[in-house]
Amino acid sequence: MRQFWTMATAVILCGVLFVILKPLADEPTFEEDIAQLDLPEVTEEAPAELLASGEDIDKIAEFPIKPAQREKLQELQKQRQQSIQGMVPARVAIPSIGVDAAIEATGILENGEMGVPEDINQVGWFEPGFKVGAKGHAVLAGHVDSYTGPAIFYHLKKVEAGEKVIVTDKDGREMVYEIQEKTSYVTDEAPIEEIFGPSDSRMINLITCTGTFNRDTGSHEERLVVTAKLISDSSVQDKQPEAPMNVTATSFNVSWHAVRDDAIIGYRVYEEDIETGEMTKVATVSLFDRKKVEITADDAKRYYVSSVDVDLNESEKTPAE
Repeated sequence: MRQFWTMATAVILCGVLFVILKPLADEPTFEEDIAQLDLPEVTEEAPAELLASGEDIDKIAEFPIKPAQREKLQELQKQRQQSIQGMVPARVAIPSIGVDAAIEATGILENGEMGVPEDINQVGWFEPGFKVGAKGHAVLAGHVDSYTGPAIFYHLKKVEAGEKVIVTDKDGREMVYEIQEKTSYVTDEAPIEEIFGPSDSRMINLITCTGTFNRDTGSHEERLVVTAKLISDSSVQDKQPEAPMNVTATSFNVSWHAVRDDAIIGYRVYEEDIETGEMTKVATVSLFDRKKVEITADDAKRYYVSSVDVDLNESEKTPAE
């Protein structure tokens, strides 16, 4: 998914936090000796497996899984995870601080600096890094101020964990992120690989200047990094599994037909109190067990069966006839 980053790119990233956000200064003043760098190489991202690998798997949630099922289910999960692709961002909104701004893709200029939007009320996306929505840390950076006054991320320091960041692309696809934390770093001590590098989760880092303005260097002495995690994507719908058919209740048991879907890992049987409407799960049936459970006849009870897939999505409950 990601191409290998060269050491030259890693070196440039070490100056990015300074260069991208240095308001209205003519030349960069932060340099890092290549010989002192000890950054890990960012390798191509491997698709995540929700099931543990390298060891026997005996359950997903409450459902027993036979070893023969493991490979097929792992492959299904990989395919579902890979269906969530990153996007090129066009706009970002942070409702809690009134931010609603266009995003401009930025890269590395010929002079080694990172390009920034000319408009201080726009946000830059670091295009050589991760796309928004991809596994890894996508970076969105904006100025805090300029000689004329506040800029787009002037109030970024006021955000709190739990607040939302909404990113959209040109076609209207919307991703909602939840802020996890905010941290200030002395510019020279910012953990570049953590801010720009890979992650098992789909993250964004919002970056701006903070701290005291140093007139000698023409920049603030710290960088504020706000980290947020993807919680929803308008292009990804949780598909509800097909519900079981031919659900039948007798005086002794409830039975049903299996759902013909490789992603189904089992079934749940529910008992409803007809008078109160209270629903209780009374049985779990794995994929390889008989689709029948014993019950004790009771006219005050009604029974239902649902199917559950490998992502633990549950179907509608089919009432027994």
